[in-house]
Amino acid sequence: MKFKRKMNTNKSILQSWLKKSLSLFSLLLICNLLIKCTNPDDDDPKPNIDLEAEEIVFSVVKTDDYNGMATIKGTIKNIGDDFASGEGQQIIYLYERSLGTPTSQLGTEVARKAFTSLAAGGTLDVSFSRNWNSASPAEGEFPPEYILVIGYDPDLYIDGNLNNDDTHHDNDKILVSGSGINALF
Repeated sequence: MKFKRKMNTNKSILQSWLKKSLSLFSLLLICNLLIKCTNPDDDDPKPNIDLEAEEIVFSVVKTDDYNGMATIKGTIKNIGDDFASGEGQQIIYLYERSLGTPTSQLGTEVARKAFTSLAAGGTLDVSFSRNWNSASPAEGEFPPEYILVIGYDPDLYIDGNLNNDDTHHDNDKILVSGSGINALF
């Protein structure tokens, strides 16, 4: 009987020890799982990179009532976080599209500007100047359209640099009618 009681006591001690060990093991397992699920990159959130084709503006230096030198200036603006990239991975293009050119085509490239960085809130310009005759059919009656485009290298998103991955492509292009130039005469 004494032996049985001692065995029951040992059994109780063993059961208690096993319960505590299992609880401790479960706790260690949960802690390990939580540590492995923690992503160190979550501490450093992905930057919001967003370059915008902001505007196309016109200016004219008149030589007479109908003629002059028109300057077409396109501006892009960084409306996101600091943009930093490699050489040749992005270019600002300015196109002139004459009446009759299909809308599926951008027209004739008249200016371009390559860049590698643009601080948050910063702007970059590209411009083109040309003779303008507001009385001619090609410029006065049927003026061309001007298109500003931010062009990116197709491999930009696989280069491992998060600081050049534009997040909003809907604002990378704008189109303005050249009729605004005629209004300056």
